[in-house]
Amino acid sequence: MIDVLELPFDQYQRYRFAADLLEEVRPKGATWRILDVGGRTALLRSFLPRDRVALVDLEASPEAGLVLGDGARLPFADASFDVVTAFDTLEHVPPPSREAFVAECRRVSRRYVAIVGPYQDPAVEEAERLLQQFLKDKLGVEHRYLEEHRHHGLPDKARVEAQLAASGAAVATHGHGNLERWLALICISLYMDYTHELRGVATRFFRFYNRHLYASDHTEPVYRHAVLAAIANAPLPARAGVAKDPATPPGSVARMTELAFELAGFEHAHKSLHEERDVFRKIVAELERDLAGHRRALADEREARERVQEGVATLQREREELLGVLERAQAQLTSASELLIRNDAQITALRAALRGRWKNLKRALGPRRPIP
Repeated sequence: MIDVLELPFDQYQRYRFAADLLEEVRPKGATWRILDVGGRTALLRSFLPRDRVALVDLEASPEAGLVLGDGARLPFADASFDVVTAFDTLEHVPPPSREAFVAECRRVSRRYVAIVGPYQDPAVEEAERLLQQFLKDKLGVEHRYLEEHRHHGLPDKARVEAQLAASGAAVATHGHGNLERWLALICISLYMDYTHELRGVATRFFRFYNRHLYASDHTEPVYRHAVLAAIANAPLPARAGVAKDPATPPGSVARMTELAFELAGFEHAHKSLHEERDVFRKIVAELERDLAGHRRALADEREARERVQEGVATLQREREELLGVLERAQAQLTSASELLIRNDAQITALRAALRGRWKNLKRALGPRRPIP
């Protein structure tokens, strides 16, 4: 379970409002089996902790017991649940599937259906357009869910009411979240959500709204409506225990003024920080350019060194090859020298032998005689 008072005010009011309406008609001591369609966050479990809340959604989440399924084709039998809810979900269903979505919610419920969210209204649509413009101009973001609102168009409340009534249910609709207050607070809320340094301020702000402003925040025009269908003669809430005097509680203006000054001070400091950051970014960009130049020079030097190393390696190989040639030539020269020495010895011996033979021949022939 989470501390629901720390939830963003817009989440808190949608779940708290439906939970309060259902508590008004709960039989004493009853525990309900509830299906939250589009409820992958499981936040309803924190508002109705005594009940068994099942979840179905097209998108996955780590929440226990979540069933992946389409709200227009619910994978459950008829009248499987005491209550079926859908919070800020119908506006994300493509228009051709909305009637089937409502019919499926009605089919699997045996007591109540609560379809809570924004419905078609020029003032509501204008407020969402202004919010989108604020997010784009101030934060530079486009909000996924607001874009789906704009793309699909908000659902027709009268059409939903008529469809549920035609199914045999008694239908009542209740509104919550004064539109002007909602627009101002949602802008502040999202601004703080997208600014990490303001998360602590946001938590204090949410606790203040949820504890002190939520109960009286229902002055028309409102941003959100809960279309509630009661089945099989189940009673509808009179809302007597839900709606309080819409007058602003004492001290609220002072607290909101305090928040406004705190945000203004932060905005001023944030602007100075942005200016300093821009200067810093320029310095960093210049340093990065210099660094890029040094990197290129280093790369050129590294490439030149690699070429020199390649040349040295080539010369080394050639030197080794020449040394090998010289060694082989030296060996050949040594062999030739040894051969010459042997030849000289043989020639000397041959000369000596020839001289000896010549002397022997001369002795054998004797002295020369004159020719007569």
